[in-house]
Parts: sequence; structure tokens; C-alpha cells
Amino acid sequence: MKRIFLAMLLVLVAMPVVAETGWRGDGTGRAPTAEPCLLWTAKTNVLWKVNVGSSYSSPVPVADRVFVTSEDDKLLCVNRKTGKILWEHTNGFSDLTPKTKAPEDASPTSCGFTTPTPVADGSHVYVLFGTGIVASYDFEGQRQWIRYLAEPQILEYGRSASPVLVAGKLVVMIGHLTALDAATGKTAWEVTDAAETYGTPVITKLGDTPVVITPNGVVVRATDGKVLARGIGEVLHSSPIVQDGVVFFGDAHSTAVKLTLKPDGKVETRELWQADLEGEFYASPVWHDGLLYTVSNAGALQALAAATGKTIYQQTLEIPSGNFYGSLVVAGGKLFVSNDKGNTLVVTPGKEFKSIQKNSLEDGAASTPMFDGRALFLRAGDLLYAISAP
Repeated sequence: MKRIFLAMLLVLVAMPVVAETGWRGDGTGRAPTAEPCLLWTAKTNVLWKVNVGSSYSSPVPVADRVFVTSEDDKLLCVNRKTGKILWEHTNGFSDLTPKTKAPEDASPTSCGFTTPTPVADGSHVYVLFGTGIVASYDFEGQRQWIRYLAEPQILEYGRSASPVLVAGKLVVMIGHLTALDAATGKTAWEVTDAAETYGTPVITKLGDTPVVITPNGVVVRATDGKVLARGIGEVLHSSPIVQDGVVFFGDAHSTAVKLTLKPDGKVETRELWQADLEGEFYASPVWHDGLLYTVSNAGALQALAAATGKTIYQQTLEIPSGNFYGSLVVAGGKLFVSNDKGNTLVVTPGKEFKSIQKNSLEDGAASTPMFDGRALFLRAGDLLYAISAP
């Protein structure tokens, strides 16, 4: 029996643990263990490329697969090593049971229906569409559930907030903040006065308590939907990030707020700083080594001291003009800044600006690149690329 137990223990130890992965990986925009390729073109350091259709969403690499959405309602699963499409499914109103007629306001918006990035754990992938349709699939492509959250479209440019997984819940922003049971799709809780935004909620833990923080500053306990704090900050298009219990809201008016969970279960909030920045901001910020990096839509990269909000430097980027919709990423100790023209600048993080590489792909894409191990996955037009140095 002892030998059997030890053998089982070795198997369990050897099994890879797949973290929940979605937009910006774990939501931080950081991939510290990645070994990213720093140079690429449409013909250089390309492992494979495959036509998956257009979308603003990011690819999601998990284990030996990459999940990606495309307009108007497709979810595709791609073999990570070869780029072969393993399966694809539509998720339209005709796929609902019973079939549902599309509402009058389900017309295409400027960002389409597939801007939300899927999220996956080790066995299932979850997808949200701007139509309000949410679905779950196993990795073999078997649909587990699909449902329609019938909320009117109130955002001018369409829905873009991605779903997140926490405490066995799939948290989405359709009309307002809603948590679905990840296994069944049934509604677990709702916060009806936490209105949907363009940005994605961030998840974190305060002590042992998992919480969801919305871009308009509502802090919600993930297990039951109890609101713990309100109005701690607000961003219009981007998403908040959390580091060491501090929530950063990066926008023209940026704020940093320290959250502390008290013994009675209430959350104490303390504003650390405010900073006014020039321009409009669509890209979400990233924290690295005590600095907070933001980029305006005009291409001005700023490094702020995360502790004080003081500007360390501001640099206008020397890359062709375009919109900076894709969010900032730090991978393998390098900062990646991308625009929707397919240009990506590689910068060495630090208190002085230092650009080390410029890359470009024709057709461009507005999604955030994803890094995993030695591979970089990014979109360009209708193509999905896997990039890696030899």
C-alpha cells in the first residue's frame, strides 16, 4: 500500500498545474517566466500562422492549445505546436436552446462582437460575446452550456470587457457585474448597480478572501457578491491592476488606492496618490519593479513611481501613428508596447527610456499580445501568428 501511495503521489506531483488564463494572462499583464522573442517580421521567427478571422480579442494559450475568437460569434481551438485548427463553433442566437431571435439592438458595433478575450482553466474554456451570449466548452470542443444574458447595449463602441474566473465563478460584465456558476452557467450573484464598462474587472485576494474590482471602483467579494467598497477609483476604457494590495487606475486621472481587509470583514481604503496625465488612454497599465507604465493613445509612454505617482519619464514613441488599444505587457523582463497598425516596440524597463527593438506585421491588430514560455501569440488582420526565436 505504501508503494502504491508513493506512486500516486509522484503522479500527482508530476501533473502540470494549469493556471486560469485569459486576457493579459492572469490580468496583470506580466509574464515573468516567459523567454520572449524580441525580433520578428511576417517571415522571421514565425513558427506558424493560420487564418482564424478578424477580432480585437487576444489569443489564449493553455497547455497544448490556443483559443481564439473571430467575428461574429466563433470560438476556435488551435494546436499550439502546428497551428492546425482543431475545432471551431459558432455561438449565435440560433445556437441557443430554444433558438432565440436576435434582439433589435444586436447590430454590429465599431469593435464587433468578439472583443472580449476568452478565459480558460486546465479543462474548460469560457467565451463571452458582445451580443450577451456566454458559453463553456471542454478542450475537445464539447459545449457544456450556453446562455443569453438579455441586457440592452448601452456602450457606444460595443462590449469589450473580458470574462474572468474566480472562486468557481465566471464573472462577466453584461449590463452589470454578474457571476455565473462556471460548471452550469447558472447565475450565482449579481451586483446590479455595478454598471458594465469597456475595461475588464481585476481579481485579487485580500488576505484569504478573493475579490473582484471593477473599472468603476466597486470591490466585490467573489464568493457571494457582497459589495465591500465603492468609488475607490474609475477608468473609462482601461482596466485596473493590483500589486501588493494597491489598486492602480491608469487614465488621464490616475489614482492608487491601498485596500486592507479588516478583522470584521470590511475593507479599509486609503488613497495613496492622484496624478493627472495628458491624453486619452485605452491601453491598460502594467506594474514592474516599482514603476507603473502607461501609454496614451497618442503614443506617449510614461513611467510613474508606483509609490508616489511621480512621473519618472515621458517619452513620445517613434513608431508609425496608430491607436494604442492593445495593453502594455512585461514579458521576460522586457516591456512590449503595441499599436493597431501592427507595430510593437520593445523597451527595457527602468527609470530611463531605452528602446531596443521595433517590430511590424502588416494588416495590424488591436489586440494585446500573449506570451507563454518561448512563444509569443499575436494577431495581424485575419491571421494568428506564433512567434519564437530558434
